[in-house]
Amino acid sequence: MDLKNKKQTSRWSLQSTSDPKNKWVFQIDPVPFTIGRDKDCNLTLKSKGVSRHHAQLNVSGNMLWIHDSGSTNGTFLNGKPITESMTLTIGDNLRIGQVGFCVLGMDESHLPDEDAGDDNKTVFLDIPDPLPEQLDSYTAPFKKMIHDRAVMPHFQPILTLSDQGIKGYEILGRLPRGVDLPPNPADLFEIAVLLDMESELSSLFREVGVNHGQRLPESSILFVNTHPIELIKIRNLKKSLRKIRKAAASSTIVLEINEKAITDLKRLKSLQTELKNLDIGLAYDDFGVGQTRLIELAKFPPDFLKFDISLIRKIHLAPKRLHQLIVTFLNMSQDLGATTIAEGVECKEEGETCRQLGFDYAQGNFYGVPMPISQFGLPEQISSAN
Repeated sequence: MDLKNKKQTSRWSLQSTSDPKNKWVFQIDPVPFTIGRDKDCNLTLKSKGVSRHHAQLNVSGNMLWIHDSGSTNGTFLNGKPITESMTLTIGDNLRIGQVGFCVLGMDESHLPDEDAGDDNKTVFLDIPDPLPEQLDSYTAPFKKMIHDRAVMPHFQPILTLSDQGIKGYEILGRLPRGVDLPPNPADLFEIAVLLDMESELSSLFREVGVNHGQRLPESSILFVNTHPIELIKIRNLKKSLRKIRKAAASSTIVLEINEKAITDLKRLKSLQTELKNLDIGLAYDDFGVGQTRLIELAKFPPDFLKFDISLIRKIHLAPKRLHQLIVTFLNMSQDLGATTIAEGVECKEEGETCRQLGFDYAQGNFYGVPMPISQFGLPEQISSAN
């Protein structure tokens, strides 16, 4: 695509929400922007529920429009099927077949350079097989689970590489046995997307997790997660953060934000102000893959920077040029005052290499698998603030 000759640059983007581990952001550019299973679409989705030419996005002035192109499984806006062209706004939930997206705006700093040259490439997003067609059967148990707060958070230790001492735990959302829902968190969030309840599910995992975490040693840092939609529905996130701070007044809490989810500097600034007021730390998760956002990192430096598992896996076998790149990022993090964490350490060699390169902390199954608090051998008392 010749960017110099294009009529306009879209200031809109889509963020995938179907897989919590891969929150890719796609700029809606050029327009019209086609989505479907066919390789000629601007965004190609390799999913059984997506038609060859499923939907089309258009921009008119400051307005973003979507039109279903006669798809088999439908296009859904905030849980409702689209029967005609509809306007979209920031924060809307869009579902193409079974693939979920959140509508985002684009910060000026993320717009392409008009002299950038030819970069019109089709993006392939490989989506796992959709959930069973009898999705309606999950609606009642899912809502009951939310109402009853029937989750069983797991905790994975985070250690200092210098002495292997435990500094804290990441709280991971899980379900107890006997709940008539898929146990895989990715499937749970897929259901939540379809029900427009991903914010509620994320808040529930976070709040119950912090509540359970009160039984850990007082010095333990509690790392809690977010869902990308919460950075759009930021009022709900702030409400949840105030709730966990009230329930755990003396705990050290750190909020993790997926590095690829950071697209709106104004919202990020507002959130960072709230975090400071609540004395809650900030961590950028999955750093170092995809479109690393160095501008946000410099303007809003986090307290912790968690390097993505893809950089850590078999790092002891990686070429020296990758080690050199990682060291550059580690030095930059140190200059910003951020503590670095290597995620996904699976063996002694990976951990030792991370220590030699200069990582501060590490996390992974080599140091401890996620498990419920009941398996820690701690006192049974749990605060009633749930």
